[in-house]
Amino acid sequence: MMDYMPDIFPFKGLRFCPQQVSLSAVLCPPYDAIGEREEKILRAKKFNSIHLDLSAGVKKDGYKEASELWKLWRDDGTIVQDDSAAIYILEERFNYGAKNLRRLGFLALVSLSPKNLSRIIPHEKTLPIPRADRLKVLQMVKANLSPIFTVYPDPRGRVEGAISQLVKKRKFQKGRLPVFPYTDCRLWRIDDPLQVAEIQQALKKMPLFVADGHHRLGAACDYFKNSENPEAGKILAYFCAEDDPGLLVLPTHRVVPKKIAGEARASCYVNEVSSLSFLERALGKESNPYAFGIYESGNYFLAAPKSRDGCKSRLTSEWLNRNILSGVSPQDMHYSYNALEAKKKADSVRGAAILVKSFSIPDVRRAARVLGLLPPKSTYFYPKVSSGFVFHAFEN
Repeated sequence: MMDYMPDIFPFKGLRFCPQQVSLSAVLCPPYDAIGEREEKILRAKKFNSIHLDLSAGVKKDGYKEASELWKLWRDDGTIVQDDSAAIYILEERFNYGAKNLRRLGFLALVSLSPKNLSRIIPHEKTLPIPRADRLKVLQMVKANLSPIFTVYPDPRGRVEGAISQLVKKRKFQKGRLPVFPYTDCRLWRIDDPLQVAEIQQALKKMPLFVADGHHRLGAACDYFKNSENPEAGKILAYFCAEDDPGLLVLPTHRVVPKKIAGEARASCYVNEVSSLSFLERALGKESNPYAFGIYESGNYFLAAPKSRDGCKSRLTSEWLNRNILSGVSPQDMHYSYNALEAKKKADSVRGAAILVKSFSIPDVRRAARVLGLLPPKSTYFYPKVSSGFVFHAFEN
């Protein structure tokens, strides 16, 4: 295990001018967490970040349009650059089930140098198509439009305590994500060199774990290899303590375009249950670490592998990839942390939804340590960090 965190840096962020547009009007989820309903709502907002971050990959000539819009908004003052280097502290308040939760973290840059990358722990494999998409965005816009999501251990609360002290009685910008999960946000800018150094020092001996944004990280590394711009050697990142009570890690359910209950009976004990809610409760109580749920054609099943051997990670996603989904391309799967959404998607593709057991951040760390990179979309850190708070441009 590494014994210190990679170098992090303050930066002169670019932000939507608060005198021209509110923070609520510009925020959007990351490009890979926007559904059709959310996209319709966000595209109706003239200055929303979706026109930069998602349009590039889904519209004809989208990358060119995103590049031109980025230049226009910088030229006309819609997006302005801060005068001095800073870190940006972010508080998010949201509901999950019956709970009202709060998460506290900050945005800064992290180096992509080979030495630094050796100190950063990813946990998921990337897929070629989304990685190429994110690379094209970097090539055209020449900026990090949304941060990667990283976590670090802070068992004594030293870092969070330091951050909490810095924001007291300090002006902030507030906004609300206009689509689910409707996160209420406050953003503080910290540019005092001594205060920035205090946070850097508090983090110095802590490892850094990539929770989300593996395709963005991989694309940034690809871009930097062929760039002579030193600013491309840093990536925008969100940092959060893994012990923060507002940091949730959810399983990512799979939807595949075929029925699997019959096939699963060869290697699993498969029992039919009455409903989705019953299946979710039963799955949560199941002691077998590789147990999973199945929904197909209106029926629900609880499946428990007959053998618990053969997987170093002890995560269901690895067992499924080895035994049930080995013949299904990741590109043909759909993913959702919401079981009801997975069920609806399974009906629409006339396939099956596979519900995965929940797990903890230490479980994911251990799995990544013994196995290396896990299958794509093994985890879902909730809520994902929105795009639109601040951007990192490679060219001033």
